[in-house]
Amino acid sequence: MTRVTPTQIRQQLLKEKGLTSFKHDKREHRKLKPLPKPFINQKMKTPMMRYLELVHGKPIETLLLSGSLSVVAKKLDNQIDVSTVSKWIKRLKLRYSSDNLPQCDGCSRHGSACDGGVCLILMEMGLYNLLELKRKEMFG
Repeated sequence: MTRVTPTQIRQQLLKEKGLTSFKHDKREHRKLKPLPKPFINQKMKTPMMRYLELVHGKPIETLLLSGSLSVVAKKLDNQIDVSTVSKWIKRLKLRYSSDNLPQCDGCSRHGSACDGGVCLILMEMGLYNLLELKRKEMFG
């Protein structure tokens, strides 16, 4: 039977909360910082996504964001349909980036929060890092 040390318990708890501890200098106290986020969870990728990564030698997120839906389908040698490309982008939450923010014109989710600079679409998708960019875009 292996004995679990308090340090191992602490590291496990920090990992579950997405944190890690570090020490810059011998004289400093340990500090906490966020763990680097993995770009895409491997469990979310289908076998076809993994196959396309192997064939093209690039991560699937790079391939999916390399142009419009029809351009991406052609780059992938028409092995998948345009609708599949769209589904994968939504599934991996790659739909919006700093270069491609949602448009407010004719938005179905437009509400009072939008007038305050909070985009409900980005909030629902959990893209909190893009909220500040959207606010700057709205207010100039």
